[in-house]
Parts: sequence; C-alpha cells; structure tokens
Amino acid sequence: MRKPKVSFVTVNYKTPHFIRHLLRGIDEAKPAFSYEYFIVDNASDSDTLDPAVRRYPWATLIKTDRNLGFGGGNNLGISRATGEYVVLLNPDLTVFPGELDAWIEWMDRRPDVGISGPRTLNPDGTDQYSSYRFPGPFIPLYRRTLLGATPWGRRAIASYLMHDMDRNAEQDVDWVQGSAMCIRRSVLEHVGPFDERFFMYFEDTDLCRRVWEAGHRVAYTPQARFVHYLQRESRTKYPWEALTNRLARAHIQSGITYFLKYRGKPTSRGA
Repeated sequence: MRKPKVSFVTVNYKTPHFIRHLLRGIDEAKPAFSYEYFIVDNASDSDTLDPAVRRYPWATLIKTDRNLGFGGGNNLGISRATGEYVVLLNPDLTVFPGELDAWIEWMDRRPDVGISGPRTLNPDGTDQYSSYRFPGPFIPLYRRTLLGATPWGRRAIASYLMHDMDRNAEQDVDWVQGSAMCIRRSVLEHVGPFDERFFMYFEDTDLCRRVWEAGHRVAYTPQARFVHYLQRESRTKYPWEALTNRLARAHIQSGITYFLKYRGKPTSRGA
C-alpha cells in the first residue's frame, strides 16, 4: 500500500464539537494529496467522537486512558504517522478549500524547511500571533499577569510576538505555534518528537529550537491561512493568581523546564 503524502494529527480534550467541524472542513476542502488522519482523544470524549470519526474512512480515533498532555498526545499520533509530512492541527481551526494544498506545495518547493506554520486569523479576520522569537525567562510571567502592562513588559512582549513582522511575507522565524504546524517527517526522525517533560506549553518552542540546531529552517507561510478560535484561559491579573490558575501555572512551569533544559545557552538560530 502506498504511503500517504500527509499524516494529520489532532489532539482532543473535551472538544467534540470542534473535532466534528474540523473533520467536515477537511472533507469539504478535498485536498489534492493523499492523507491519513489520527485523532488522539486524551481520555475525554471518545464515546461522543466515535460516530463522528466513523463517517470518514481516512480518520482513525486513538483513545488514551489518561491525559498525555499536548506533546504526549501528538507524539502518540506521530508514532502512527506514515506520511512524508506530519501536519498538526488544533481542534479549534477552520480549514478552507485550497489552503492545505498551498501549504504542502510550499513545503515541497523548500526542502531545507523542517517546520512551517501558516497564517492564522481570528474569527473577525484580523491576524493572530502564531510566529515568535525565542522567549526570554520572564516572558511567561509577562504574558500571564499584569506585569506585561509595564513599559519593560510591553517591550519584551512586542519583541517576542514579532510586532514588527510583515505578516504578508514568507520568512524564517524562531518558532511557530503547535496549533497549526507542518513538520517534515524526515526531520522528526532526525531530531525526535515533542519532549514530553512539557505537559502543555513550550513543547513547540523546544521542538523548533531543536530543528534549528539540527540545521533545518523554521518558516512562516502566509500562503496558507486558517481561522483559529483561540482561547486564552491561562491569563491572570496578578502574579500570585498564577498559583491558582491551572493553565497559567502549567505555562510558567513549562517555562521553567525550558530554561533549565538549555541552562542559559544562546537561542540564536542554528546555534
């Protein structure tokens, strides 16, 4: 049996309505390439997902008995992938006809790109931040508390979010968000999958860093566009509230894990 061109992987955690919408969007987009699709249910809604997944012969539901986190869930799907490319898609994305084909064609023409991320839009059509510079150690705190409203916090966040970026132009970036990410499978075999020490947050930063350090490019691809219904549930008003907000705490903890992992090593591309 011929291997598919693309292996899609989506991790679900209590979002069956989004999964149904995403699968319908993929089906209606009718990609020109061959593909397989793995939905990893992180011990949440597998019973409600069964009927939705069965509608599509190219989709496979993988059930877990515990929540593996974002990186662990994706790694489970990646371990089953046989395509030339692995495309990670969050459940809360809207796919339009032609965009997936444009994305894969773009990657085909650039064999030195290991990972690319598309242009993601808010539901109102405005640009969403999905490509970033590598973070400094205070970025998680600036982004999750009101410390980000201070002059130094605003400057750090503006640099991190690449406010100076031309979002109409394809370009190399430090890292792209794992919510929509195309990875060359040969590169995954070279650098390895997500580091599962990151349960949630920073796993995509870490993967892109390893891809750069292995000599491959990470790029922003505006030729492909998706709508992302992003929810910032980890934002808190005051620093101490991060102790009680589960997602904010996970973000800060993953940041600590990331900076301890690299022990202050410079984060320049190809370091």
